[in-house]
Amino acid sequence: MSNLTPNPSDFNDSDLAQLAHHWRARALRGEREAFGVAQTFEVEQRRRLRDSAYLDLAPVTTEYQPGRPWWKFW
Repeated sequence: MSNLTPNPSDFNDSDLAQLAHHWRARALRGEREAFGVAQTFEVEQRRRLRDSAYLDLAPVTTEYQPGRPWWKFW
């Protein structure tokens, strides 16, 4: 990635998605340098999506939670 390419963490999610789409389109048209830039933006997108999915997870609670492990029968 060249020095002219901005850092992906400097963008909000919507701008990052637009940039990833733009650079991927350029890479598909055959620009060799665009492939690495598109890859960088897409990796950042996936990282943000993964991190936000983990934040939204709530602990699982049920009505019946036994006081003993399930594998002990007595």
